[in-house]
Amino acid sequence: MRMIRTEWMKIWSVKSSRIYLIATMLAGILIGVLFSLTIRLTQGRPLSEFEPMQIVSVNMLGVDVASLFLLVFIAMQIGREFQEKTIQSYLSATPARARYFLAKAAVFFLIALVTGVVVALATQISGRFFVASVHKQMPPAAELWQFTAGVIVMPVFYALLTVCASFSARNTAGGILAPVFVLFLPELVRFFPEMLQAMTIPALPASAIHTLSGAAEKGSLEDTGVMAAVLVLGSWLFLSAASAVWKFRKQDI
Repeated sequence: MRMIRTEWMKIWSVKSSRIYLIATMLAGILIGVLFSLTIRLTQGRPLSEFEPMQIVSVNMLGVDVASLFLLVFIAMQIGREFQEKTIQSYLSATPARARYFLAKAAVFFLIALVTGVVVALATQISGRFFVASVHKQMPPAAELWQFTAGVIVMPVFYALLTVCASFSARNTAGGILAPVFVLFLPELVRFFPEMLQAMTIPALPASAIHTLSGAAEKGSLEDTGVMAAVLVLGSWLFLSAASAVWKFRKQDI
């Protein structure tokens, strides 16, 4: 707990970090609203022609935006320690490198969780407002809250993946590029032959998150089931963390 508290203070005691994290949440909320306000321009249809759950999901794209901002923040924080060699002084006080990695991961997990919850709840509320504004019936509560819970998983997963990538690459660029590549991997997989898609799509984090949120189309390759989705996300994080810790412990800084 002491190491986690120390890592938290290293972030929160810096004014620019506090401003960035608060701005990330505000940006996610406001951009979600902006997506709804500009949907006629971007989709060519008024908001009233969309299904209620589609309207809510458009607002909750603000969580995706917050995830990207958070990803950059985490990579910069960790990358700076390696590039400026300040991590050497931290490790002299805490030589157990695995514990140091876990403390970092725990802090960014909590930051991502709080960010995800705040932005998801705020954008859900704004989504409800837009549904009411076009005189549509609210989506079923179970569907709405499943979607909200699944959306919150996104910033948490990609935050932890960014921690792993940043420790593996030991620089900011690598910490950003690796999770962004994974984020946009589904777009690349679409160009694969159908047989390869059938093997790849169920193993993608995006498919797992869509399954957990209920956004995956029933019977599609993305619809893997809750247990399989949890296993996919857990496997990605376990393998990424194991690789990051191994490299962190074996290589000189």
